Amino acid sequence: MSRIYSVLLTLLFLSAPVMSVAEDSVPLHVLKVSFDLEQHKLFGESVITVPPGKTWNIVVGRLTITSVTAHGVPFEVQKNTESITFNPGQNQGTLKILYEIDSLTGPGRMKEDGIETANLVGPEGIALINAWYPSINGLARFRLSALVPQGFEAISEADEIIVQEREGSREFSFIFGHPVEGINLIVGQYAVKKAQHKTMEVHTYFFPEDKELAEKYLDQAKKYITMYEELIGPFPFKRFSVVENILPTGYSMPTFTLLGRDVLRLPFIAETSLGHEILHQWFGNSVYVDRTSGNWSEGLTTYLADYQYEEIKGMGAEYRKQILVAYESYITPEKDFALKDFISRTDKATAAVGYGKTAMVFHALKGLLGQEMFQRSLREFYEKNRFRPVSWTDLQKAFETVSAKNLDWFFKQWVERKGALDFEIKDVMVRYEGSKARISFDIVQKSALRFQLPVLLKTDKGAIRKILDAEKEAASFEIETEDIPHELVIDEHYDLFRKLMDNEVVPVVSMLLGGESRICVFPKGREKEYEALSDVLKEHGFTSKKEEDLKYEDIKGSSLLVPYDAELVKRLYANVQMPEGDFALVVKQNPYSTKGVVGIISPLSAAETGKYLRRVTHYGKYSTLVFKDNRNITKTINESENGIRFLLAGDIAGVEMPLLTTATEVVNKISNKDIVYVGELHDRFDHHRIQYQVIRELYKKNKKLAIGMEMFQKPFQKAVDDYISGAIDEKAFLKKSEYFKRWVFDYNLYREILLFAQEKKIPVIALNIRKEIVTKVSKEGLQSLSLEEMKDVPEDMDLSDMEYQKRLRGHFESHAGSQARNFDFFYQSQVLWDESMAHNLNDFMTRNPGYQVVVLAGGGHMAFGSGIPKRAHRLNGKDYAVIMNSEDVDKDVADYILYPLPLPFPEAPKLGVMLKEENRVVSISGFSPDSIAEKAGLLTDDLILSLDGEKIEAIEDIKIHLLYTKKGDTVNVKVRRKRFLFGEKEMEFTITL
Repeated sequence: MSRIYSVLLTLLFLSAPVMSVAEDSVPLHVLKVSFDLEQHKLFGESVITVPPGKTWNIVVGRLTITSVTAHGVPFEVQKNTESITFNPGQNQGTLKILYEIDSLTGPGRMKEDGIETANLVGPEGIALINAWYPSINGLARFRLSALVPQGFEAISEADEIIVQEREGSREFSFIFGHPVEGINLIVGQYAVKKAQHKTMEVHTYFFPEDKELAEKYLDQAKKYITMYEELIGPFPFKRFSVVENILPTGYSMPTFTLLGRDVLRLPFIAETSLGHEILHQWFGNSVYVDRTSGNWSEGLTTYLADYQYEEIKGMGAEYRKQILVAYESYITPEKDFALKDFISRTDKATAAVGYGKTAMVFHALKGLLGQEMFQRSLREFYEKNRFRPVSWTDLQKAFETVSAKNLDWFFKQWVERKGALDFEIKDVMVRYEGSKARISFDIVQKSALRFQLPVLLKTDKGAIRKILDAEKEAASFEIETEDIPHELVIDEHYDLFRKLMDNEVVPVVSMLLGGESRICVFPKGREKEYEALSDVLKEHGFTSKKEEDLKYEDIKGSSLLVPYDAELVKRLYANVQMPEGDFALVVKQNPYSTKGVVGIISPLSAAETGKYLRRVTHYGKYSTLVFKDNRNITKTINESENGIRFLLAGDIAGVEMPLLTTATEVVNKISNKDIVYVGELHDRFDHHRIQYQVIRELYKKNKKLAIGMEMFQKPFQKAVDDYISGAIDEKAFLKKSEYFKRWVFDYNLYREILLFAQEKKIPVIALNIRKEIVTKVSKEGLQSLSLEEMKDVPEDMDLSDMEYQKRLRGHFESHAGSQARNFDFFYQSQVLWDESMAHNLNDFMTRNPGYQVVVLAGGGHMAFGSGIPKRAHRLNGKDYAVIMNSEDVDKDVADYILYPLPLPFPEAPKLGVMLKEENRVVSISGFSPDSIAEKAGLLTDDLILSLDGEKIEAIEDIKIHLLYTKKGDTVNVKVRRKRFLFGEKEMEFTITL
């Protein structure tokens, strides 16, 4: 289309009401525009008539001004000025401005949270929504006329549109009698469809390729208009239109909504977002927002539209929870602000407050006043404030008028203060007085805010619901019942705008994108490829780091974006199952941070990754996303607990006596398992006797049996093999396996098992990792290991078992001095311990197919399957059973629990000395109480040279020698003693054990 339409129109507003501007308090702005579509140009005439008595500032911005006259007389303005100052004096004044805009092609467009705010003029159409005419700050009455080519339809704010056909063009006149802050103009080759709703018209302006969507949008629009007329009052205007836009917009203007073509085509928009935009016709487009005191409109519309649609589907509580998750994800203390300071959405953080928090404030207000009074207040607010800017104060006045309540405290608390409710529930107790149970608890706030606390008490007979008034920093509450209390739940349905507890939070995309520190990890070997992502990463607030440069502090303190093929993924989660698709994002909890997350993405090219990362910002509430053929095919949210929960009296674990079994019967039941885990307390001989019996009975049934033992470490596997084969004797075995250096418990506890294994030539697997590595990790973390030490560490480790972590934390904190240690490092060392044993077990079974293995280890490595069993199963899928000894009865703690009677064992005699070893010399550093060595005459600092003639060069030499003695035997001890002035002397002592 090459014609240039440069003639400015003079349109007659045939049906416009006669207005006396002199009597009006707002300016009259008459706009006439035409276009050169091929050159992307706009030609405009702006005639502004203003009331007298003040100076008016007219913003022209970057418009090219060609002429300005005042009352028909040339009006001088500076070249390239961005505003014109005009004072009409004592009478109304008229300023006429002729202007042009060039290059309206859209490059360099501004975006507001992904929504276009720029202008476009071209052969495909016109979209004018931002600074396209001279503007006055505040309300004005507009009369717009536009000359457009034949075949085009135009839409702007209007109760009536008059079209006059010209030669080769069409003149559109827009009749709108209400004052507004600004207007917009949209022009396109639309297929227009109309429907009648009562006395008003509903239209769709869709591109021809989308005209089949018109019927659905018309039906939905009428449904929403009816819905909100019943809730608030009559529709504010005489017509309403749904308009498709070339640009990706999502706006609501008086009398129409403007939706980008990609948005319009989404199947859910007509049932969701359309209603939001229609509701804005009442709030925002006819009751205006006084932006100097905060934008209340977006949050109110969110509450009455987006939230309400989910509430109707029974998903209201989930929607409210997602508001809280978004707030915690995107808001830091530096980004937080009060509702009175919210103007518009510019990013996810401003949306979390301006939309989410505001919606929750209206939810709290409805809870305070009740549904009926809340709705009456909305109608009062709408009726009294049409077509004028209103503030939070006006909202407060409407709700106070209807409710006859003083709500000053409520609006000051929620509108003028920033933040969310931040409280703890403490000292939950149950006590009985006769047949009555009294459940008490304390609530402790960081600030003394006033709110209604929803409480649910679950009992054996049903549920008791209470609403308790909280308004102090600390308060105590009590609930009385004659039923048996089972569980106390606080704010189960998320009626409060509050901080979430750790167990309520699930890892979701918003937590990944909202983290205060965000790092994208470049996998080893692909660093160069991923460097091409830098622009996209910066767009989402991510810095980047090579995988080898990542420190523990980075992992703990940041949200991480990690391609699936990075080694870090295996180090944290072992084998993450990525869903099938072109691109997948799986968000998992950071094992080192309850609020941190790790986003694992498909290892695609940088270009493909960047394309999809730009899309995932719109899926903030989901934990897993999958895209295929450029479409989202999967979006899921992980489950979490709802509400703050306290178990008061759950079912007590018990054993039905007729079901008691014996160890022999247990062995019969587990004889077909690939792996049998038998737990122990290391110093309980009765536990080791049970292990011996299990091994003995299983061997009778299956000669392809092996024994995995925590007590031996992998580097010493050859010493174990040599002993079992008979290549070395027991003394050499104990020396070469460094048993006494690496395991503190008496060898006699395990001797029966190893003697049986040697006799039957049953393979024994040294399951453990080197002690030095576990110790170093527990003190300094995995990142402290050298490349050489990392060779002993399994490639894949699963740190994501949060229940296991919780149990270990309780164990860790029960020990003195835990405050001075790093729990994350302790947790890493425990998982490393478990994973190493699971991998070593799996390695044996892979090399020796068909073997059944009995694993002997501490009960902590087996309870609930969290230590070795589930990890080995992850590696090989082998069937297993867990037998625990002397364990408390707890659900899922094991498959079988045995209760052997305590047994004495032939403990190796001791000399009663404390020893130190240095440079192959063993010396006495002290004595235990009633030491037989001290009684025999040995002294501190004596160097022990030999026992019964056997040379002593290490502490383990003494332990091995004593292993072959018994109580009542005598031992000849040779020492070297340093004497003052007389030098060293060798001495011999005979000690009766």
